[in-house]
Amino acid sequence: MGPPATGRSLILTLSQALHKRGSAGEPIPTSLKALHDLGVHIRRGQLHLIAAGPGTGKSALALNIAIKSAVPTYYFSADSDAFTQYVRSAANISGWTTAQVEEAIEQQRTEAFDKSLADLDIRWNFDASPDLDEIEQSLKAYAMIYGWPALVVIDNVTNVSAPEMGEGHAALDELCAFFHDLARRTGSAVVLLHHVTGPYNDGVNPIPLSGIKGQVGRVPEVILTLHRGGTEFEGYDLRVSNVKNRGGKADASGFTFARLQWQPERMQIIG
Repeated sequence: MGPPATGRSLILTLSQALHKRGSAGEPIPTSLKALHDLGVHIRRGQLHLIAAGPGTGKSALALNIAIKSAVPTYYFSADSDAFTQYVRSAANISGWTTAQVEEAIEQQRTEAFDKSLADLDIRWNFDASPDLDEIEQSLKAYAMIYGWPALVVIDNVTNVSAPEMGEGHAALDELCAFFHDLARRTGSAVVLLHHVTGPYNDGVNPIPLSGIKGQVGRVPEVILTLHRGGTEFEGYDLRVSNVKNRGGKADASGFTFARLQWQPERMQIIG
């Protein structure tokens, strides 16, 4: 009768799969040593989720990863408009405060930032509610010119319009499955930003895996939760807990974390 038809699928040994994978599995160079020391890496071809309360720093961390890594990046900024991201990015690369950047914009003195921002290898989509087709088509259009991006950021996943996924926890789980498949197909490191449940919205205590909104812990390879430490006088730090990490150590309680220096007024995170 012969072997069954397999279509386009391939049956590979692990050695064959390793050498066929291309860039999948390669870590993005975030320059955040404290994360690396914790065993956390943002890898191409994998899905990552960063969860925190409002204003805790998840967008700041994603932006710092995109800027510091200097890899081709596509950033879907559904949660923040172009003005906000311009101010944040300009503050990050210049060391100015966001207030100083906003004042320069009002006075039409943006030459100090424009060239440096243009040199960043980041492309942006500011649709407030992108659907899955738009996300795929945008990435395909990018790939036709530049190849697949090394990093894709979705800020944040609850802004994505996907009525076909249904509602509630199951819908979020299906969304994660979609982006997991997207990472696998494109070889991009996909980073989703997400919310946490009510008791953890103040951002002052470690957030466990169970504190993520919608309990979407099944699919992503890496899940990080964020809370704040320090004071205005002694300096702030951003505390990053590795509550899930298929490639290394993890602590679902959230009480194992890396401390990153954080200057929110300059949108700078140093590890």
